[in-house]
Amino acid sequence: MADAAEIVCVDPNPSRLERARALGATKVGHPDDLPSLIEDGVDVAFDAVGLPDTSALALAHTRATGQCVLVGMPPAGARLDLDPAEFTNREKTLTGSVYGSQDPAVALPLLLDDVREGRLELRSMLGEHFPLEAADEAFRVSAAGSPGRVIVTPGP
Repeated sequence: MADAAEIVCVDPNPSRLERARALGATKVGHPDDLPSLIEDGVDVAFDAVGLPDTSALALAHTRATGQCVLVGMPPAGARLDLDPAEFTNREKTLTGSVYGSQDPAVALPLLLDDVREGRLELRSMLGEHFPLEAADEAFRVSAAGSPGRVIVTPGP
């Protein structure tokens, strides 16, 4: 939807990489393979995990004058060690974003329109469904690396 010419997705979970490719990623691979997937870095990198290591990886592979966006929620107390030269010498931008940095009252109706009109496909992002009574199992499935969002519902 943003007219990106190339979308690179890295993840250690092969199932998630298959899903990323099905959703439009043009290159996928393990994080260790990132240097071979992109030669000169990317214009915009998103860290959807939120761990200091994944944030550092995204920033390291953002090209000069590029932007790195931290989307994933870090654990409480996590710290990111930064090299100031990444910003002064390479003129990179590092920013965070919650809900796309938009007002949900404005953005959500627009997103719902995109879903209804078929411009944004979300169903394939969903994983297994569990009743509330099986929340422990849902957590285990999610922690094991389910490729889709695990859903817990109040009823069966």
